[in-house]
Amino acid sequence: MQKAKSENRMTTKARVLLHVSLWLIFIGYEVAYIYFTVGVNASVGHFAVYYALNIALFYAQAHLVLDFAFFRTNRPYIFALGLTFVELVAYFFLKLLLDYLSMRPNASISGVLIQNRQFLLANLWRGIYFIGFSIAYWSMRYMLRYKERNHRIETEQLKTEASKLELENKYISVENAYLQNQISPHLLFNSLNFIYTKVYKGSEEAGKSVSLLSDLMRYSLTSTDDTRTVTLRRELEQVQNLIELCRMRFPDHFHLKFRKRGKMAQLQIIPLVLITLVENMMKHGDLGDARSPALVRIEVQDGHIEFETRNKKKLTKLYPASGLGLNNIRKRLANFYQGRYRLAVNEDEEIFTTHLIIEL
Repeated sequence: MQKAKSENRMTTKARVLLHVSLWLIFIGYEVAYIYFTVGVNASVGHFAVYYALNIALFYAQAHLVLDFAFFRTNRPYIFALGLTFVELVAYFFLKLLLDYLSMRPNASISGVLIQNRQFLLANLWRGIYFIGFSIAYWSMRYMLRYKERNHRIETEQLKTEASKLELENKYISVENAYLQNQISPHLLFNSLNFIYTKVYKGSEEAGKSVSLLSDLMRYSLTSTDDTRTVTLRRELEQVQNLIELCRMRFPDHFHLKFRKRGKMAQLQIIPLVLITLVENMMKHGDLGDARSPALVRIEVQDGHIEFETRNKKKLTKLYPASGLGLNNIRKRLANFYQGRYRLAVNEDEEIFTTHLIIEL
């Protein structure tokens, strides 16, 4: 911002310097021409007054008359002609007044008109001369601004097109990555099915665990779009699969109660929310104490879902708690439900609980 202001000041200063230089060259040329052809030798003050009037006419025509007529009226040419005529008349009488003041003290206006009648047309032509210069200056200035504006618009369009092309390239890259990710899970599921058929022959329990794992992974990898929902029943099936898989892994050290209440058949929910809360509990909780079993409870009533997890905390943490899972859930809930949810996380020295309410 400060740099832009500094550049603007430099541009204004350079513009003023250019105008002053051009006027000095123009005045020097005219004065030299008059001196060497006519031989008039007037004072500097005399020339300064007359050229001040001419310069004032020049800028008044450009910045007052033409700017007003073309940028602030609905009929620019009519206003431009009318105001130019008024301006020219005012200039003519001011020039006449200066001629009168420059003559002998006892001269009269009528005397100036009679004796200097030959100068009247010259004065009128002088005014038209500077107005013509002013119109040329204004037209050039307007054309440069118009060209600069078009250049700026074209530059913005090119930037927009470049950004659009970049987004399209990113979209293609993401789409290709998505297609590649679809191929990888497909290969993984085929491999798991092959392992399941081989393992099941030797151990029914091991085969079942492979089947549960395959179903969990398929659900996790194919339910990542937050613009679509899944049935609550489908989400809870995967919660039960995760619980059953952990129970098979630690048959003697896994104590968890799973309670459901309410009609859940037709309800929809964004995927991987409930299962992430349960997975977080299993990762950081102590589920091996039969006296303090973990709890997973879900209840549906009055148009809302209430989900709760409760577990005893581990004395030693095998995995550092980063909070990424809970933060991710909060963001996804906020994006989809927008104020129609409440997620509370509480913990003390021994117990960790999460309590989620979603209004449908």
